[in-house]
Amino acid sequence: MKSLWILLFCLPVFAKTEFPDSLLIGNVKVFIHPSAKSILESEQKRLGSSKKFVEGMKEKMRFYFPVMEPLLQSAGIPTEFKYLSVQESGLNPIAVSSSQAVGYWQFKAGTATDVGMKVNAYVDERKHIIEATKGAANYFTRNNRVLNNWVGTLLSYRIGLGTAKKTPYVMDWVGKSDIQVDSSTDWYVLRFLAYQKFWADEFKKDDSLGIQPVNQAKLICYDNSCGKNLYEIADELNVSYDDLKKYNPWILNDYVPSDKNYIIYHPSTVTFF
Repeated sequence: MKSLWILLFCLPVFAKTEFPDSLLIGNVKVFIHPSAKSILESEQKRLGSSKKFVEGMKEKMRFYFPVMEPLLQSAGIPTEFKYLSVQESGLNPIAVSSSQAVGYWQFKAGTATDVGMKVNAYVDERKHIIEATKGAANYFTRNNRVLNNWVGTLLSYRIGLGTAKKTPYVMDWVGKSDIQVDSSTDWYVLRFLAYQKFWADEFKKDDSLGIQPVNQAKLICYDNSCGKNLYEIADELNVSYDDLKKYNPWILNDYVPSDKNYIIYHPSTVTFF
């Protein structure tokens, strides 16, 4: 029995399985050409190479997805797109790319303001999970009106709408509910397909084994912050200033401006009100 437990412990986190022949992204059925399968399987193997990484990312997803999912759903965005934020930033609000894209959904400042976020000397809503997700939904909606295909819209998130409209296979996808990807398809799309399948399978595996997180924190929103500083809010909510600062990096100073109704958030297993 002891040797069996040792064997199980030593098994790799990711057991190699053949990538399926198709996936559904929104209303688009994506057929996987054999030439792309080795790329997708390699990406999945990389994702599953560390159990610590996998469990840490799932904890983040359990925390943020309940907030993101209704926002995407209400905007008519495929729920699978939530995994794009994992691909973009690892759900790190302070992530910064080499091109100065920032936050959960990795927006550059100009694009962020164009889709409704505030980026100024006081706040940077690219680091705000709710506002950044609304901005991403606006971007997807706008581009999908032109491309009329969610996979093409996904790629436009990386290369921009103008370049997407000049990409032959993207324009061939317009209006289609069945498309095919192969090894020549942009790496961004292939990586997304691998991410979506890998993480969805991880959660299905937990469900099938009856694995439930213990004392899972939830994102608690507080919307009476206008004109207050974080010390006042911390006292009012009976939470630590350090936690408010940590979980609200979008507030660039300690003061919440009064030009709109900003939402403060904080992880907790109980509500504040």
